[in-house]
Amino acid sequence: MKKVYIHVGFHKTATTFLQRRIYPKMQNVTHIKNKHISETLYDIRLKSLTDGNIELIRERFEKWEEGKPLLISYEGLSGSPFSQKRSKQQKSVLQDLRRVFPADSYDVRIIVGIREQVKLVTSLYLQYIHQGGTNKPENYFKDMQEYGVLDHFYYDRYLEMVEDIFGQGSYYCMVYETFNEDINKGLKDLLAYMGEEMVPAYSNTHVNRSFGAAQAKVGRRLNYLFKTNLNPNGKIPIRRFPVIGKVSPRRVLQSKTSFKIHYKRYMLPESLHLMLKEKYVDSNRRLKEKYKVKLPENYAPSSRK
Repeated sequence: MKKVYIHVGFHKTATTFLQRRIYPKMQNVTHIKNKHISETLYDIRLKSLTDGNIELIRERFEKWEEGKPLLISYEGLSGSPFSQKRSKQQKSVLQDLRRVFPADSYDVRIIVGIREQVKLVTSLYLQYIHQGGTNKPENYFKDMQEYGVLDHFYYDRYLEMVEDIFGQGSYYCMVYETFNEDINKGLKDLLAYMGEEMVPAYSNTHVNRSFGAAQAKVGRRLNYLFKTNLNPNGKIPIRRFPVIGKVSPRRVLQSKTSFKIHYKRYMLPESLHLMLKEKYVDSNRRLKEKYKVKLPENYAPSSRK
């Protein structure tokens, strides 16, 4: 039986770091880089797939088989917070992955990275500003609620779907905070799950760096002026110039100079913070109790105040 590892994200849980610095160096697993299968991943994430589509997708993946387990890593498979109106439901994506890799031929293991929801959603909002967004956090989260994106982050429900579709013990749950606290141990545990004996040499410099409070405030206001997919009415097109490259609010505000001048961690307004905390606390307690996931205290406080 062929083995396939599918790293589904979530977003903002060191997925990009793993894709760029670790997975390409693995010896016992064949990592398919996303640039080689971008159309296929798009189809699985967004399209309604016929049996013919499923067979074609399977053939695309099988071309990469080299007698070793395959590794597919794409955070869009856990949900799409940046294309909210078009995305398939999480369950539909998992069901289509099962159709691509049927149980009689494939042993599929799902790798799930989770992050405390307030921190995760805060990071998603900052990414929204990076991309040219202009909404204040209250309006941004109103849209997320309307499109059901906030429901993606009930992790206990997600693991329940994974087990229903792929079977008991079919997943590895990586807790971002624990991983980030001791990256070497986190990598050793994750790679051992995939049969990798050694952690490859890697650089631990930041792959993605979020705005601080000042950068977020200035960036959101500057975004009104620039024409982007999120703000098509902007008056100033973002252009790439010889030598200096692309000029945009993000480029300027993420510079070393910007962070040296002023950096303070961005925090959501207190009302949103409390709303999100309350929304997920029972789910996190169930994640800890039923699925035996070792969570930091901030996921599920032992008693409510």
